[in-house]
Amino acid sequence: MLKLIYCELLKLKHSKMLLISILGVMATPFMMLIESLQTHFAHPERVFTLANVYDNSLLYIMLLTNMMIYVVITAYLFSREYTEHTLKTILPIPISRRKLLYSKFCTLFLWIIMLTLVTWVGILALSGIYHVVFGMKGYNLFVAIKWLFKFILGSILMFLTVSPFAYIAQKTKGFVAPVIASAVIVMGSAALCNQDFGALYPWTATFFLIKGRMQGAGYPVPLAIGVIAIVSAVGFLMTFNYFKKEDLK
Repeated sequence: MLKLIYCELLKLKHSKMLLISILGVMATPFMMLIESLQTHFAHPERVFTLANVYDNSLLYIMLLTNMMIYVVITAYLFSREYTEHTLKTILPIPISRRKLLYSKFCTLFLWIIMLTLVTWVGILALSGIYHVVFGMKGYNLFVAIKWLFKFILGSILMFLTVSPFAYIAQKTKGFVAPVIASAVIVMGSAALCNQDFGALYPWTATFFLIKGRMQGAGYPVPLAIGVIAIVSAVGFLMTFNYFKKEDLK
């Protein structure tokens, strides 16, 4: 299994997707910096902290920018064998197809965690620049580390909700359908993120859980976790079942 994951990681060395995804998630820290500057010049009397910046960034990370990027890399990992025509080389190898998919999902998980860390560091660094120039209350590493744990937990929940896109990428053997599906999902998330019913929509339920908004929405936490688990399980099962039946053509 570790060798398969290593092989997947080696493939990324020769791909531009890794660099593109890193540049993509850096959009969130830059947007947070722009938002901080706008707040400073429009309302200089308003006090905000590093915790506020991290809290505001969750919208972009879990519902908008980062979510779209995570779907794109999911589509890339699970469709590349079709688009690069390497499936005929891989399937005859005496390795379990289940293990092949496990390695892809593990690579996806590590990739998402890495991009989450890049986002977290980016926010800390750019907020540090703001702090040096204008001063930011509560700017310290302890606050940042506290939010790091929330970011990691959020990335784990997001990983679970992207499994259906892996199936779509395999089924359609390309990028287009997963990206279109993710655009629909993101629009739904944007519409429901301020609605109580958003707590039951899988892709905003993750946001509600990390923000601690479940009680205010009037729904129990186990219900939101259950919705996420069902969507995740369906995505994983459909992906494994489809690949198990895949034939060489």
